[in-house]
Parts: sequence; structure tokens; C-alpha cells
Amino acid sequence: MRSNICNKLLGIADYYEAVFTGPAAMEHGRFRSNVLGMIIEMLDVLRIDDDLRTELIRSITAGWKMEMVDDDAAESEMVLEMLESVRGIAMRDDMSRSLEVGVLMSLPIREIDLKEDHVYQVYDVMNRIMDHLSSRTTGEHLVA
Repeated sequence: MRSNICNKLLGIADYYEAVFTGPAAMEHGRFRSNVLGMIIEMLDVLRIDDDLRTELIRSITAGWKMEMVDDDAAESEMVLEMLESVRGIAMRDDMSRSLEVGVLMSLPIREIDLKEDHVYQVYDVMNRIMDHLSSRTTGEHLVA
């Protein structure tokens, strides 16, 4: 039986795959807004420290570029590959910290996706989250 967090991640991945492959997926502004929404939804279900999660979401939201930063096809392909990666991670039903690490590493957040003055802050918070996750004991199992 799959954990609650894995089921949520699979549902989010399925929903956003439909959004990103639908007829209006690449409309001006809608695509980047949907990518941001997807990132926030995935962060919301991960078992990470609430203060760090809130700080990361605020940092990403404040720094997110709403205009396309790459060509349409490249942006779309990157997001669909990321969704497939998250789907694979969630299907393994890993109840250890590697689930969170895998999803965080799969999120489509690149330097070019962020305003220049926000890049450091976003990556700093992500690094602190990774440090926090790695500081947990190796044998610890998390409860969703």
C-alpha cells in the first residue's frame, strides 16, 4: 500500500501532466504560473520543516519569472520530465528522507527561472532544507 504522501504526489503529477499537455498549456503567462503552482503544491505535501517550507515558498514566489525563460517546447519538455521523475520517486513509496530529497531535486527551479536578486536566497533555503533532512538519523522513518 502506498503512503498518503506518495498518493498526493502522484495525484499532483497526474493533474499537472493534464494541465501541461492540454490545449491552453502554453498560453502567455499561464504556463509559468502553472509551473509555480505545481512547485508550491509539491512542496506543501513534503515532510519538511514548516518554517523552512514557508521560507522557500515565499522566496520562490517572490523571485519567480512569469515570462517564458526558454522556448516553449524546451519548457514543456523539462516540466513533463520532472513530472515523470516525481512519479517514479512516488511509486517507490520511500518513507525515508530520500522521498523529500528526490522530489526537491526534481523540482523545475533553475537559475534562469528566478530573478537574479532572488537566486541566492532560493538556493540557500533549499540547501538548508537538504542539511535539515540529512541531519535526521539514517534509520528514521517519517510518517505522512
